[in-house]
Amino acid sequence: MFEPSAQIESVLAAVVQNPIASTGLRAMTERESEFPNPLQAKLTGIALDPYGRDIADQALDAYWSDEPRQTDTLSSSSIAREVIIGSGFHAAVYAATRVLSGYPKPLVLERNERVGGTFAMTARPTFFLNSRNRAGAAGLAGDQGAALNFLPGGLIQAANVSMVEYQPNTDMAFVIRVALAQFADVLTNANVLAVSRDGSGAQIEIADRSPLFAGRIIDARGVGDPADQNIANGTTILTFPQFMQRMARLWPLRGMRRVAVVGGGDAGKCAVESFLGIAPQPPMAAAALDSVDRIDWYAEDLPTTCERWQQTIRGRYQGIGRYLKPGRLLTVVNRRAFPIALPGAVLIDGRSYDLVVLCTGNRETTMPGLDQGAFDDYETADENVVASQHYSLPAFRVGPHARLPFTDQEAATGIAAIPENAVAMFRTATKTAALAATLPAVY
Repeated sequence: MFEPSAQIESVLAAVVQNPIASTGLRAMTERESEFPNPLQAKLTGIALDPYGRDIADQALDAYWSDEPRQTDTLSSSSIAREVIIGSGFHAAVYAATRVLSGYPKPLVLERNERVGGTFAMTARPTFFLNSRNRAGAAGLAGDQGAALNFLPGGLIQAANVSMVEYQPNTDMAFVIRVALAQFADVLTNANVLAVSRDGSGAQIEIADRSPLFAGRIIDARGVGDPADQNIANGTTILTFPQFMQRMARLWPLRGMRRVAVVGGGDAGKCAVESFLGIAPQPPMAAAALDSVDRIDWYAEDLPTTCERWQQTIRGRYQGIGRYLKPGRLLTVVNRRAFPIALPGAVLIDGRSYDLVVLCTGNRETTMPGLDQGAFDDYETADENVVASQHYSLPAFRVGPHARLPFTDQEAATGIAAIPENAVAMFRTATKTAALAATLPAVY
């Protein structure tokens, strides 16, 4: 059994010092014999208690943002160290598996202030995960016995902290954050500008910081940035991340009467759920005051009736279908939309909207030295493609950023038939773990 890291110890201490926040920790300690180890019991108790989790999150953020610690971390880096770009799900999978396989902690670079990737874009629940919550272990895509929200090597799992069928984003965010606190050193506000060759290793250029040297780079930047972020103005036209951040604030739909969502993927469905009031509830929302009158959903190839929706859309989003009946507030418009911002409003095809949410997919963030064209499929000894490898740099792409092809098994089980599964974490989690467990040490 490994010992808690200094950061995890600081989290436990911060919670214990607060009598109200430590209620969950103390309660779960009474049942620690039912857990694999006492640390898992304590962290589960913290995660189950909203007050305890809030204090823990604050302690994690304070630790990661401490400037003297960041300076020490940078000065102690060397050509023999692995560096992960991005602090989301796959960064946590790689770091946890790597350390548990006997290798040193990697250094994680996060360009934003908050660690945890897409799931941690808000500190409050704003959307539900797309896979059912069920306990279990990791497995291949299509394996019905696998737990799809499983983080290999995680101190706790999402299934330990919620009994709801579909968990909110913050449950997975907490699992990711405590894993990184245990198994990695993390540097926030570290915006990587470029990567270049340096002897047998690589040099990483970081905005407003000295260059960083690494023996290996793990590029875990996820699905990228919103494709139409240049169209969003941050007020009446929002990207999906901007909208979710708005939904985490007080009265996010105040004054909204006619709204539109552009795009029919998972992000678009989550945005529609928020407008319908069937997503995680925003703080201080009052149904009589904070609701919309009309939602126009511009998305090609989506069902336009309740009956067709129930027949063709997977169970996770079935709740949306009942609002597609005549006279209800939701209408699917099967065509592309081009919003035009006006002072205080948005126009689409001559119709005026108070708010438009763009959910039109993501595009890769260009980074000199790590262009997609410089990578090719990387196979483990058992001939499974688990990542992509740079042709000249000691760098690997993992997770959705690697754009891994569907396997024959995924095609046979129907996984490949759903386009969104190309970037699904359940499909690529075990691949990232396999890479971490099999790569040789960095010298």
